[in-house]
Formats: sequence, C-alpha cells, structure tokens
Amino acid sequence: MIEPSKKSELVSYPIRDIVQEAKLLEKQGRDMIYLNIGDPAPFGFRPPQHIMDAVGEALKQNYSGYAPSDGDPDLKKTIAEYERVNENDVFVCSGLSEGIDFLYQALLDPGRNIILPTPTYPLYLTKQRLSFGSEVFYNCVENWEPDLDDLRKKINKYTKAILVISPNNPTGAVYSRKSLQGIVDIAGEFKLPIIADDAYEMLVFEGERVNLRDLHKDVPLVSGSSISKNYIYPGARVGYLAFRGEGWDNVKDAVQRLCNQRLSVNWEMQRGAIAAIKGGEKHTQQFNSELKKRADLLDNRIKEIDGLRMYKPKGAFYAFPEVEEHARKHWKNDWAFVRGLLKEGVVVVPGSGFAPNVDGMFFRIVFLPSLEQLGEALDRIENYMKKSMK
Repeated sequence: MIEPSKKSELVSYPIRDIVQEAKLLEKQGRDMIYLNIGDPAPFGFRPPQHIMDAVGEALKQNYSGYAPSDGDPDLKKTIAEYERVNENDVFVCSGLSEGIDFLYQALLDPGRNIILPTPTYPLYLTKQRLSFGSEVFYNCVENWEPDLDDLRKKINKYTKAILVISPNNPTGAVYSRKSLQGIVDIAGEFKLPIIADDAYEMLVFEGERVNLRDLHKDVPLVSGSSISKNYIYPGARVGYLAFRGEGWDNVKDAVQRLCNQRLSVNWEMQRGAIAAIKGGEKHTQQFNSELKKRADLLDNRIKEIDGLRMYKPKGAFYAFPEVEEHARKHWKNDWAFVRGLLKEGVVVVPGSGFAPNVDGMFFRIVFLPSLEQLGEALDRIENYMKKSMK
C-alpha cells in the first residue's frame, strides 16, 4: 500500500466532500436537490453575452501560447484601472482560489497566522493548516457582523494579516461601513495589512455596498477578486490580487515567483475577463433581484420551521441557519444532521467546515435554485425537522 503524505491529511473541503455521499444515495434512487456548491450555472444563470463573445473571439486569434506569468498586460491594465492601482500591483491568478494559495505561501511561516473571521470560507482553513500556521479567529456575532473587541483581543505577535470576507461566504452577511472602518482602525493600530476577499463584491441586494478600497487610508490592503461570482462565470477560472499601500514589495516579489513557477493562466479566458470588467455591472441588477427573491423566500420559510433560526442574508447567495438549542439533542453533531437530511434528498454543508470553533449546530445552504425548487427543498427540510423531533 502506497501511503499518502501526512500533509495531504490536512486538506479538507466539505463543500465537495459531502457530494460523494449524496451520489451514493442518488444511485440507490433518491432524487437530490443540491444546495451545497455556489455555482450559478446549474441553476440557469449565465455570464453576460459580451464575455462569452470575447472568449469566442480569442479562440479565433493567436492566443495559443503561454500568457505572461503575471497576466495578460491588457487585463492587468483593465484591473488596475478598476482597482485604482498601478499595473505592477496586479497579479492574475487561476481563480481567486489560487490567489489565496499564493498569499499563504508568500506571507506565512510555521506558527504564524492570518486572523480569520468565523465562520470563514473553508479554503482559508486548509491553507492555514498546510502552512503549519496557528488557527486564530475573530468572532462575528449579531447579524454576523465582526466583533471588533474580539478582533483586537485575538491579534498576537504572530499575526501577519487580517482577513475580511464581505459579502460573506458562508453567512451572506454584508459588513456595515462602521464594522469595516473599525477593522481598518485596528489594522492601523497594530500595523497589520488587510486581505479583502471581494469574490462577491457586486452581489449586494440589501443594505449599503461598501468596499475596503474606499476606506483603508494608509493601511496596506490586498484585494482579491475574480469573474467567478461577480460576473457569473466560475468555470473561467480567472481571478486576481491587487496590492495597495506601502510595504508590499517583498510579498509581490514572492507572488511573482509563484506565478512564474506555474507558468500562466488560460489566455483566452483572460480576454473574456477584460470584456467582463470593461462591460460594467448592468447584469448584476437582474442577478441581485433574483437573489433577493430567493433570500426572502428562505427567510420566511426558516421562520416557520420549528427548531431552526437564521440571520437573513443580504449578499452573495448563501445562508447559515442554526439548529436551535432545544432541537440539537436529536443529532449527535452537524454531520449527523446533514447526513440525515441527505436521506430526505437535500444536500447542504455542515457548519463545522466553516466554523470549527463556534458553539452550536449550523449548516450552509445555497439559495440559487428556482423559487419552486428552493420551496421543495425547504418542504423536505421542514418535514425532516418534524420527523426527527417527534
């Protein structure tokens, strides 16, 4: 038997891990409603046509060789104009996921940490562990807003940066201007840079849309984004990092070398990304309108289900319901809850994959399906709760 590395055992991605169990039940005849992966395509959402046209045109042109390692110069210029930075501050990645990997490799030595919000996107947890970094979290409380006092207390001498995810995955929270300004002030106080995960920047359907690029002042900031969610094209795998402020030179040098060693991002898709950014945000009005309808339905239905509660999401397309305390005794843990729900034909993700340090029992739900299909899923969830709590 060939044994895998010990390091590989640190890798976990519950969003996709749960699918393997669902597929086994599906083979046995159980129809499934998949609410685990934030991919708009299976639910009928498509990128704006001008992006697809640009990719198609690039396929006809001479883009068959390697692109420059740090990105198509035209795309870097387009991103720089959007982000209001210099072109040499921009690095194009294979989706923001690769950008996250590059930041961890460039910033963290063993024992150091990037302080994460909790709940947080699971990729950050995996990268923290693969970097042999310490896991440090700041709490998010009422309406999943950051607890600024807790953030200040959790920063230690090994902290290298503060991560902010707004709109948030997995909660759908949109951080207030007051919270974001508070994080900037704390970062300045401790002389720490901020990492802004802007993967869902445009997907705000309730409340004010605020971005750290407008608030960070002289605090070093690196913004990460992609065309996956904001432009409804996750299959393109084009993202970027944009650095602002002083002190990044050595980190940017490290990121450049990481870009070099993996050669380049698909060139045709980079041409599509140019069209995406230059084409503006007209598509988001309709997309956000559809998301709000689904968020409203989800909010109303969860309120009717005994044993569940939820802060209503205001952005992205996720929610993070909690099994209330009086109902938790019916399940050993969140994995038991989710596996039981699988047998009812609904696939969600255990909350511990996003919040390993949080008391309570949570699960993440994706609300991209049609209103009819989402309603059916919620009917199944309600029946499951009633049956389990008898």
